[in-house]
Amino acid sequence: MVGDTPTSRVRSAAQGYVEFTGRGVLPPGKEIKAPLTGIPCTWWRYKIEQRSGNRSRSWSTVQSGTSETPFFLDDGTGQCLVDPRGAEVFPSANDVWYGSSDWPDGVRIPSGGGVLGWLLDTVASGKFRYTEHRLEPHERLYAIGSFRSLGGVSVESPDRAVAELLGDWKQDQAALLARFDTDHDGVISAAEWDRARAAAREQVVAAAGARAEAPGINVLSQPADGRAFMLAASDEQTLARRLRRRAVVGAAGFVACCSALTWMLTRL
Repeated sequence: MVGDTPTSRVRSAAQGYVEFTGRGVLPPGKEIKAPLTGIPCTWWRYKIEQRSGNRSRSWSTVQSGTSETPFFLDDGTGQCLVDPRGAEVFPSANDVWYGSSDWPDGVRIPSGGGVLGWLLDTVASGKFRYTEHRLEPHERLYAIGSFRSLGGVSVESPDRAVAELLGDWKQDQAALLARFDTDHDGVISAAEWDRARAAAREQVVAAAGARAEAPGINVLSQPADGRAFMLAASDEQTLARRLRRRAVVGAAGFVACCSALTWMLTRL
């Protein structure tokens, strides 16, 4: 799909499923900062994990989050608002470091992966591991998704807008629990629901503000028909090669699992 979808220009793109290349740009007068490092970015995702034991290499996630703040894609002919919710993102900045508290204290130990990553996992004194991914402002950005006129609720009815958005979130209980069930008891408590309501209001106000600042602008978002919605800090060819490699590995794993299952069944 990435290889076969032609690249469109924002200024002349038809509404529907499109592909853009350009630069990520922050909304005018707004600032997005990654939660753990405080570094300005257009999109972020973070995860905080706790070591299960002093000598264990097993980690359990205690906190995580993903940016849902819209930003702009500028391809030189125009700008479109990118709603990153539901996107599969391939970021350029990927940081991993360790610490002794449940929130970073500024001491960073980058993990190199492979043997180096294993050594760092073994000797790192911190009980917590912090991971942060970011899309940087003004870097190359590839995007493919649903391109349409910016809709949404009007700023004159924020309460109704919040209620409708919360209703949409309730349709996906798993995502709702993953995002707001901070004590992981499988139930959204009153305090957690208050945080969900506050997050919904913030999203409604941000969308209304973006529309007011850029009347008539279009938005790129997750397709309703289930087709891929991807953002990548790379060009089309690099992303396509990455996806092909992932597909080959997945197919090989599937064949290996089927072969193992067949062998076990014949041994019964």
